[in-house]
Amino acid sequence: MGKKIKEMNLKIEGIVCTGCVEDMEKILRETDGILNASVNYNDESVHIKYDSELTDRRKVYMAVRRLVKISKIISES
Repeated sequence: MGKKIKEMNLKIEGIVCTGCVEDMEKILRETDGILNASVNYNDESVHIKYDSELTDRRKVYMAVRRLVKISKIISES
């Protein structure tokens, strides 16, 4: 069973400091199925790579939503 890597880019609101970025990335990377998470403080965005065999887009979206307000999905692949 191979990995089926998907990506999601989200526009977010409410990052108050650069320390929050590090905390968010750590929490997201520890979430089952999420392979990598990169939060951009300046652009207020988050880029996530996940294994679609271990999690689905809804769970990824909700994992981010628990941490910060999401204003829109920028892209998915």
